[in-house]
Amino acid sequence: MIAQSIRLSLRRPHAASRVALVLLAASASLAHAAAQGALSGAAVAEAKAADGAVKFDLETIFPEKGLFGPSASDMAFSHDGTLAAWLYRPYPERRHGGDLWVHDFSTGVTTRVTSVSVMAPYLAGAQEVADDRIAKAKQARKEAQKGAQQGAQRGDAEGQARAESGAESEAHGGTWQALVEQARAARETDAKGATETGDAEVNDADKVSDEDAKDDKAPRYSGVSDFTWSPVGSDLLFTVEGDIFRWTSGAPGLERLTRTRSAERSVQYLPDGLGYTYLSNDALVRARFGAHFVDQLDPKLPDGQSMRSYVLSPDGAKVVFVSSNGSRGVMGNGRTVNIATYRDRFMRVMEVPRTVSDDPIGDVDTAIYLYRLPTDTKDNGELVKVYARERTGPRDVLPLPDWAPDSSKVAFAVFEQSTSQVHVLEASFPPTEPADAAPTEGADPSAPAKPDGAAGPAGAATLDAPTPQEADAGAKKPAKRGATEHPARIALRFLHDGGPNTPGMIQPRYLADSRRLVLLTEQTGFRHLHVLDPVYESLEALTRGRCEVYPLALSKDRESIDFAATMEDSTCLDVYRLTFADGAVRRLTGQVGQYENAAVSPDGKRMLATYSAYGSLRELVLVDTEQRSQTALTDSHPAATRALTSASPEFFTFENRHGQTIRGLMWKPADLKEGERRPLLVYVYGGPLGTRKQVNQGNFGSDAYFFAQYMVREHGYIACTIDPRGMSGYGAVFEKANFEQVGKPQVEDLVDGVRFMVAQHGADEARVGLHGWSFGGFQTQMCMYTEPKVFKCGIAGAGPTEWENYNSWYSTGTIGGSREGKTDLAKYSLLPLAKNLENKLLLVHGMEDSNVLYQDTVRVYSELLKAGKETLVELFLDPTGGHGLGGYVKSLNRFRKYEEFLVRCLGEGAPAKSGTAKSGTAE
Repeated sequence: MIAQSIRLSLRRPHAASRVALVLLAASASLAHAAAQGALSGAAVAEAKAADGAVKFDLETIFPEKGLFGPSASDMAFSHDGTLAAWLYRPYPERRHGGDLWVHDFSTGVTTRVTSVSVMAPYLAGAQEVADDRIAKAKQARKEAQKGAQQGAQRGDAEGQARAESGAESEAHGGTWQALVEQARAARETDAKGATETGDAEVNDADKVSDEDAKDDKAPRYSGVSDFTWSPVGSDLLFTVEGDIFRWTSGAPGLERLTRTRSAERSVQYLPDGLGYTYLSNDALVRARFGAHFVDQLDPKLPDGQSMRSYVLSPDGAKVVFVSSNGSRGVMGNGRTVNIATYRDRFMRVMEVPRTVSDDPIGDVDTAIYLYRLPTDTKDNGELVKVYARERTGPRDVLPLPDWAPDSSKVAFAVFEQSTSQVHVLEASFPPTEPADAAPTEGADPSAPAKPDGAAGPAGAATLDAPTPQEADAGAKKPAKRGATEHPARIALRFLHDGGPNTPGMIQPRYLADSRRLVLLTEQTGFRHLHVLDPVYESLEALTRGRCEVYPLALSKDRESIDFAATMEDSTCLDVYRLTFADGAVRRLTGQVGQYENAAVSPDGKRMLATYSAYGSLRELVLVDTEQRSQTALTDSHPAATRALTSASPEFFTFENRHGQTIRGLMWKPADLKEGERRPLLVYVYGGPLGTRKQVNQGNFGSDAYFFAQYMVREHGYIACTIDPRGMSGYGAVFEKANFEQVGKPQVEDLVDGVRFMVAQHGADEARVGLHGWSFGGFQTQMCMYTEPKVFKCGIAGAGPTEWENYNSWYSTGTIGGSREGKTDLAKYSLLPLAKNLENKLLLVHGMEDSNVLYQDTVRVYSELLKAGKETLVELFLDPTGGHGLGGYVKSLNRFRKYEEFLVRCLGEGAPAKSGTAKSGTAE
């Protein structure tokens, strides 16, 4: 395992290296570059050996705290690509927040920048966690020492050794105050240039025992929220519990930059790297490293508006921001609904917010402003409103604009739900002087005019340097108070008739020429990259085909773009780089699987991503994009989990009745003989998820992977997962399929899928069961009520049954339109269909569910009772559970109930043998 290639050494809590992991990260010859991806040869051997020892039963595959460890996130390279950083916490720390890790490619060393011991001197929350861990460690040593001494008294040599070890460990203990003193001493030593040598035991504050990992009542370390690299140096800024810290490569320790009661957010470096800006509440603040002067930059806005998000211009002299008069992220004019809780002696009522489709939109005004920042010595900022509108629906989109590289203008795309119109707009400051103004005395009248805010001969403009207009005293106008208006120009408009999640992904970005824009649209029927030339209002496709494309980032020079796509296989997600000059596309990934959250180095030679595939659990990998080989940088999962995930399903496709390709994955018993018929268990979700779907490489979900495989191994079933129309990731026709006919396309595709499994794979058409959760719970009921001849039993978990009562953001974009005060979505209710139930149905719900309200299950249950279906319907409730249960009903309890219900309704398949499941079969 990768852990066996790591040397973990104690660094003083605030020493320069903190906790350093010496990784063989730069070596492409590691076993991690083999077909197993994130598993080394040793790990594979260990997993195979463990497979015989690990039982594949419900108790093993559904432990209370889960099987998998955390994943790395937020990967990013420094401006020159020599360093990379990410957020991560190892498996024992899975209950806590992630820490900041930095990898140096010149040395191959990964440094853990933050941890509990590092942050405790600064933060009360981290100190509380440290105190708790130290106390637990001391108590554990005392108990171990006592037991060892008792063993020693019995002449137990091993006990004596434990006693000596315990005594030695006790000597390393101490109070948290002592730990703080160690940190202070470490800083002083580092300041003198001393270095640490040798390995030592990790101190108690950073030790996480199994008991701590399982103790939900113990203090929790929040970890690092986010970070951003300097645009010019080898330093970064990160936030923890709302305060800003700075880390610099090679410098001792951290630098704390803020200590306030408010939470700092949206931290951005100044373009010259000498300072930073951030939002504190709604105030925009600018600070410079080493300076005592701090600016609050946000201008006074009209009508109760306040700044929500912002971005600095490349020259640092301007800012564009989005403002609103509504609460951040709140639709406005929602309601509260009551949820009953039965935790106490008597039932109590808990209120939760809810905004449904017939609620009023609310008077929420949103605007985009350009602001020329004031200099340090003058209050001479210039504020220009370039766009404003009232909200038309909960799915309106108004993202943060993008600056042109020359800082002359911004571009953004807006979507109005009420009209389904997308507008791509450009905006700039108004001219500062009349077009026919006389040239300044002494100026060359033939010289071309500089763009607004352009750099002078000395280079890019700085915040203190006068603009060209300020330098020209004859042309300079007095600074205006309040905002002027200079409306943005529409560069492109079109009707969006695609998936509900696509408008938020359009996000136009300027190319290097500060004229053309690259953006995502679904006008070809699939999400693809296009280039827009606003001068000609022309749109040119860059990518094509029946696949989905998801932009990642433009290169620093804006000459290329990195994107993830399903271009070669719908079950995989690969990463590519496209060069705008010639349209050439280069694949950066080399293995079959899912590469998610990818970041590519500026030169395109390295990539970081979380990688997963069947046979390789999700890990952070470093990819050599030229050799297309990869090395795992994390080791996040126990060996037992690898043993339990050694099997791979079989992918399949079939054509539905409309000629569209539907994809699925299946598990079959190894002893299935030709002509033999087995019970079929189908799992479905069926609703749009943005970019996600179920039929993917590396889907180790509890339903599609573990329970499906268990029913095959234990009861001889055939099990499959089907992605019908309605799912995301297969183009516009699929994702928008629900609109105004929710559930009907899925029913057709699932019925066609069952027929395919009967005709091709030995399924027994008289014994077909179906289950799903959330939207899948709705879909299961829809199938049971409308196709009773096909589906003989169903398990519906937390399914919406009355869409007019679900949240408006989802329902009005996915289900259908509605009017204020009119429950138009009531026509899609399942209640009138419930009377058609002919076979066994199990309804499962958490009674404290604030997402899909428990009342949805109560209401449909009432209709079933009124229709005389009391012998067909069963309830399985978690009195203290939420949308995913998790109260009294854990995953183990849920799937025990599923197993009993399915075997009772569908019977047993042929006896299954114990062994390892391979290639879609389970023995």
